[in-house]
Amino acid sequence: MDSIQIEQVSKELIKLESVLGIIGTVLVDRNGLTITSRVPRTIDEKKIGALAATMFEAMETAIEELNEEIINITVEYDEYQLVVMGATIQVILVALIEYNIDIGITLIEVEESLSVIQEIIRDDKNVDK
Repeated sequence: MDSIQIEQVSKELIKLESVLGIIGTVLVDRNGLTITSRVPRTIDEKKIGALAATMFEAMETAIEELNEEIINITVEYDEYQLVVMGATIQVILVALIEYNIDIGITLIEVEESLSVIQEIIRDDKNVDK
């Protein structure tokens, strides 16, 4: 991804902050390295990114024989929920969502932003969908 695409993706992540229940977001590559993020200072984006990438890859491996595609992985913590979604073959979107929120409505907003992010990334000739 080039700097213009990262800036466009960052703007989309900023829009997500206005959605009720969204605490923050992180976009990482498949190695868990942060591309861009919008999380509170109290949350370690590097750890979240590494955790998300590891979980996503493990789940893909686990369901490989089922010929199914992962839509999202949700993990509940004491204070928030972590939702992990594949944006492209190389990029993963992580959303941190308040624990006691209607996650269904929030997921719709995250999925809409994910579609925008996919369009931005798809413009990069080096990234496959």
